[in-house]
Amino acid sequence: MTIRRPLLSWAVAAAVLFVAVLAMLSGPTDADAHAVLESSTPSRGAVLETGPGQVEFRFNEPVEASFGAVQVFDSSGAEIQESEIPPSGDGREIGAVLPSSLEPGFYTAIYRVVSADSHPVSGGITFSVDPAGSGEGGSVGGKTISELLASSEAGPVTEAGFWLDRWVGFVALALAVGSFAWLFLVWGKVRRAIPEVETASAAVGSRLRRTILGAAIFGIVASLLGIPFQGAIATGKDFWQAFGGGIPVEVLSTRFGTVMLIRAAAFAALVPLALVAVDAVRGGRPRPTVALAIASAAVGAVVLVVTPGLAGHASTQDPVWLLFPSDIVHVAAMAVWSGGLAVTLWLLPAATGAVSGTERRTDVLLAGMLRFSTVALVAVALIAVSGTVQAVAEVGSFGALLDTAFGRAVLAKIVIFALLIGLGAANRRRVIPALLSRRSRRGPPGKAGVAARRNLRLETVLVTLVLAITAALVSYPPPESIGAGPLSGSFRTAGDRIEYTLDPARVGSNEAHIYIFDDSTGAPVEVKSLELSFDPPAEGDTPIEADVRKAGPGHYVAPAVTLAIKGEWTATVAIRFSRFEESVESFEVKIR
Repeated sequence: MTIRRPLLSWAVAAAVLFVAVLAMLSGPTDADAHAVLESSTPSRGAVLETGPGQVEFRFNEPVEASFGAVQVFDSSGAEIQESEIPPSGDGREIGAVLPSSLEPGFYTAIYRVVSADSHPVSGGITFSVDPAGSGEGGSVGGKTISELLASSEAGPVTEAGFWLDRWVGFVALALAVGSFAWLFLVWGKVRRAIPEVETASAAVGSRLRRTILGAAIFGIVASLLGIPFQGAIATGKDFWQAFGGGIPVEVLSTRFGTVMLIRAAAFAALVPLALVAVDAVRGGRPRPTVALAIASAAVGAVVLVVTPGLAGHASTQDPVWLLFPSDIVHVAAMAVWSGGLAVTLWLLPAATGAVSGTERRTDVLLAGMLRFSTVALVAVALIAVSGTVQAVAEVGSFGALLDTAFGRAVLAKIVIFALLIGLGAANRRRVIPALLSRRSRRGPPGKAGVAARRNLRLETVLVTLVLAITAALVSYPPPESIGAGPLSGSFRTAGDRIEYTLDPARVGSNEAHIYIFDDSTGAPVEVKSLELSFDPPAEGDTPIEADVRKAGPGHYVAPAVTLAIKGEWTATVAIRFSRFEESVESFEVKIR
């Protein structure tokens, strides 16, 4: 019973923390870790008598634009920018120089930048040059802003490769930090409790050497490969185009590139410990070389747990003073726990197999399980507390847990974490008491040892899955910092297909495009007139009538529709095909 009561307390505490996450998510919270376009010159949907000479974008935070990602397209879909405008002193403005004279027509300017949290951000505006004030500008090369951005995306293969690279990096980090922590927090306790275990030093040290060395090598490779992958995602190219196009060098000057180099160096700092692993496992007063190797590994481990926060949301999202330390604690605790699970599964059998006598094997296995169980309980508590802080700040609302990719990933981690707590409880309630019983009878581990190994294997698989989800999670912007983006859809009416795009689908000025096509031939359809209005989320509020202009055959645009409230708006489009034929259709648009 001395084991079960503490276990119950920890389980209840963990359950309370998870309930707290869900309850706190029911209230709103402000977050701002993702770059959002504040203004542009020309403004969205502007009608100009002459060409503007240049296009500029201003964001709410500094952005990294060393990738030359401002492009301007004319009515035929050709790029017309002549050169880039260097970023402003505060890093919030980027732009491009245009030809001195522009032909009348519609123009589209798009941007691809990297925000402070290392996430690529893209979007765009349209404007027109109309000296005569006719309102007839022509189509934008047949492509909307979202279509132009989609045509230069990295592609699913590159995105999947970047996810795999991040996953390998996280696994390597967990093994590296977990091995270092296990050596002192678990093995040190076992060595002091059971002097006979010294005979297992060679076997345990050999496996520890391979674990740390493998983690360091894979970690270095994953960190360095992350640089061209980031460049590929940011510029909309595939991996090989980015790798051979000089882009990795440009990424090195960004926040992400610098952190990846630091992380690679931190992994390398653990290599000396791998080389002296047997001496480190043996314990006692370390020789100078062993002491230096341990110090180098300690520095490397500390740097490793800091790098995820430096490269992601935690170091850019308010309040940084709370979220950044919380992220460090979260990463460190998860690495000690998840890496420790794998190392316990890998190294304890080597220790039990190297000692003589079946009862001593039970002693070693029990001592290792008890000590790691204590370490795991502390780690679980730290993970729960720090995870609660991050979830409340980054998810923002209960609805975002299901409505956004970021929220669903957080929810999946919570579910798996709960399963892991259940497995840990099973170890403490059944496996460890069974081992205690075996030791009291001076017998071998038997079925209890088999059960311990089975549970450790399952826990290791689950934490590996958690790291895979985390590798995807870090690529998503937190829900509260999403700047929204082009919203598109289509419907059919009177034998025609109507397509619409609203950009950027967030509070403020938006640009709406309506396209009308013959459903059988796909040809643009000319109509007599088209009207567009937006009903606010709250009933009784006055609808907003959009100023719609013809932009080309079957193409109408409302350059600047101000939607000032978050929520579900209802857009209504009235299309007059002839004197006697009119169609009125509605569709929902979500404004963030």
